[in-house]
Amino acid sequence: MRNARVWRRPGERVSGPQSLLVSEGRITGIGVEADRHASTREVDLAGRVVTAGFWNCHVHLTEAVWSDQSGAGVSRVQAAIDDMMLSRGFVTVLDLGSHPRTTNALIRRIEAGELRGPNIMTAGAGIRPWRGVPFYMRELVPWFTRWMLPAPVTGFGAGRAVASQLRSGARIVKLFTGSYVTPERVKPMRTSVARAAVEEAHRRGARVFAHPSNREGTAVALDAGVDALAHVPDDTEGTAPLLAQAAHRGVRMVPTLHMFASTVSADPGYLHPIYTALGDFMRQGGKVIFGTDVGYMSERDTRPELEAMAKSGMGVHHLLRALTSEPADFFDDDERGAIDIGLRGDLTVLDTTSEAVQPADLSRVYATFKDGRMIWPASLE
Repeated sequence: MRNARVWRRPGERVSGPQSLLVSEGRITGIGVEADRHASTREVDLAGRVVTAGFWNCHVHLTEAVWSDQSGAGVSRVQAAIDDMMLSRGFVTVLDLGSHPRTTNALIRRIEAGELRGPNIMTAGAGIRPWRGVPFYMRELVPWFTRWMLPAPVTGFGAGRAVASQLRSGARIVKLFTGSYVTPERVKPMRTSVARAAVEEAHRRGARVFAHPSNREGTAVALDAGVDALAHVPDDTEGTAPLLAQAAHRGVRMVPTLHMFASTVSADPGYLHPIYTALGDFMRQGGKVIFGTDVGYMSERDTRPELEAMAKSGMGVHHLLRALTSEPADFFDDDERGAIDIGLRGDLTVLDTTSEAVQPADLSRVYATFKDGRMIWPASLE
């Protein structure tokens, strides 16, 4: 890649135009000229900014397009992958709740090269409190299949549910420690059930995300020892000391701020306490990883989420950290999260030539690379 302004990691300055070399999927040169072999492919980025590949740590693959496994459906599914993920710069995504058969099939098609797509980690169907199916899922899940959704009553059942999901291809675990069974009522998961689920997940090397919703759901999540909160609790009353505790423990937060505005209410009276809760969490040293809840939320554009996070006190380096190095660190992935010699060539090219990148610029993606191969847009291949 020639004429690339390389932003190697958060906290560092964007470089002037220079060369970036990727060979056999790994970064092998920064600021050096590549040997001109016949097999070397050159891309002139015309001064655009290159960062490590972005992560989206909260998506859902529940829309009808993802269940299209026919050969004729390749172009349709590819267009959906491009729109939701690749055109937004995402090289790694976390599916925090979908039908395992659908997601596993998509993962296999990407790995086989049938589709261009990101690295995908899935939580399978997720685990809910007993009789705690969220009200917004009832239209998606027919009543006669709801028994298939894991909702253990005992710690033993929770351990079995986790083990079953991980054997079925899940790499992470999602717990609804606070489930909105109606728009006004949150049902918490039993602490003993949540704790047993976390213990089994950790025993098997999996990270656990919790959907907290309110004070009680957040308390259950922390008592159980989860690794991340999949949202800021939108009912923030009484959550301040709990979120401070989460920050001190190293529990990560996926804000999903724009999802609340898009699907619940854009009323500032509703949103302001949520933004404040995120800002307080960060001031306590809390670490944030980026996620949008796209798939549940129909909007694909990442700019509103980035701007909402900026309003909560996150500067552009904090945002880059949430998109790159923080999720890589969270998953102990020492091959991604920065641009350095020997790391994977998972890269996001921003459509800006400015060395003073602004938050909104992180939503303007020119190209996306996975293991050094341009996976979006296909027209540049």
